[in-house]
Amino acid sequence: VASVRRDASSCPPATVTARSTALAARWIAPGTAMKTLRALGLVALAIPTLADKPKFSLTSDNFKPGGNFPVESRGDEDNVSPHLKWAGAPEGTQAFALVMDHAPEGKDARDTAWVVYDIPSSVTELREELAGSGASDVPRLGMKDEAGQEPVVVDPMESMMGGMGGYEDPEIANMRSMISGMVDSGFDPAHRAKEGKTSSGAASYAGPESKGRVSFKLYALNGRLSLPPGASKQEVVAAMKGKVLGKATLEATIP
Repeated sequence: VASVRRDASSCPPATVTARSTALAARWIAPGTAMKTLRALGLVALAIPTLADKPKFSLTSDNFKPGGNFPVESRGDEDNVSPHLKWAGAPEGTQAFALVMDHAPEGKDARDTAWVVYDIPSSVTELREELAGSGASDVPRLGMKDEAGQEPVVVDPMESMMGGMGGYEDPEIANMRSMISGMVDSGFDPAHRAKEGKTSSGAASYAGPESKGRVSFKLYALNGRLSLPPGASKQEVVAAMKGKVLGKATLEATIP
């Protein structure tokens, strides 16, 4: 402590804090470090710790960590993707990649159930039923809310009929389709999220069908992957090399 004070008396104020802290860390026992720093008036020094940083986490509204996998997301049921959301992405994240695996009970091998990459950094959630059963809205991830919604086109005939359902004028239907196409074409393909191949060979969600463990791994990346749609899990993992800033995981059980 005497060395700290002598050193502090001969240095500029800006240097005192750094040198004193370093000396204190070297000579003072860890259990008494905070008391000594407080006595020296150095407790105001902000020292970042891992606890100060938000944890990169992945959760779901459909199931708890380690809980039962949603029945509707199984391949032998509705085969639709579950809800997922995340928070605390590392600074500098430019894109995300998601890999979903299924480890069947009693087997060492894992099946790839879903691969999504080039998810825009603005996205923090994948809604339930985003993909599966022969349809997918994955390429529309990151689009503005108003662009991602079905265009509203009023059918005068239906209004005159008192809002009776079951009828849509062909011209109105064509207009609706045209507007949807214009909205999609206006979104740069280079910015679209993509789905990779699963173990079934299809580039779409393929829910697990047997007992076992389901795992989700979400990677925060410092850039997009130079891969076309339909890449394999191995290709995605290889392309992520040197780009991973953080990883969040989530698991579920199929009883």
